[in-house]
Amino acid sequence: MKIYNINLKNNIIIGSSKYSSDKIFLKCVKNTETEMITVALRKIGDNPDNFYKTLQKTKCKILPNTAGCFSEKEAINTALMSRDIFETDLIKLEVIENEITLAPSKKGTIKAAEKLLKLGFKVLPYTTDDFDFVSKLIDVGCKVVMPWGSPIGTGKGLKNIKKLKKIRESFPKTTLIIDAGIGRVSHACQAIELGYDGILLNSAIARSEKPELFASSILNAVRAAETSMKSGPIPESENAIASTSSKGIPFRKN
Repeated sequence: MKIYNINLKNNIIIGSSKYSSDKIFLKCVKNTETEMITVALRKIGDNPDNFYKTLQKTKCKILPNTAGCFSEKEAINTALMSRDIFETDLIKLEVIENEITLAPSKKGTIKAAEKLLKLGFKVLPYTTDDFDFVSKLIDVGCKVVMPWGSPIGTGKGLKNIKKLKKIRESFPKTTLIIDAGIGRVSHACQAIELGYDGILLNSAIARSEKPELFASSILNAVRAAETSMKSGPIPESENAIASTSSKGIPFRKN
């Protein structure tokens, strides 16, 4: 999976919040074989030094995000602080519309993306499955876009397959990552089967009863989906197609 000038062998990115312990988090990092972890600067908690030490143990690339920002200004300021702290130009851009749906703001995200790109950031914006939203972000220069499958934390999966499929087919050269809504391994498989480059998930792992086990299952699911797509699955058909030949059936003209 290509993230601007970074080539990752793994196409699973995981979040770093809501884990019950550092030990479980590190085990989940290992079990997903992820090479990139997203970190919300505004939600690090009361013991940042310990958290930073835990991140260093993962040996993963850090993708700072602007989670918790409700305005363009907040997001840009958070991105600037994140660049200084984590020494990276990568930023997962989140400008949230409201606290109820936690949906990304179209206007705020596009404006913030434009400004951050001009400041030298490599922007990975979080969006809905709205085609125009994604299209405008690509137009302003984003090389990676992260549409949601469904609202964050809901675990409802990919609710609008047709919309997501249209986005994928329309932007074949853009790295597209499903972000938010994944709750089952089947959702991860769907994302890969639609041709998305990768997935980002946090709650699905961290909030599961056995996070380490769920992390392993996600890795296995994504690998299986990738293998199945490489095998050349049959095309979908509106009509039934018999799996056996009618040749040789008695009393039937072939």
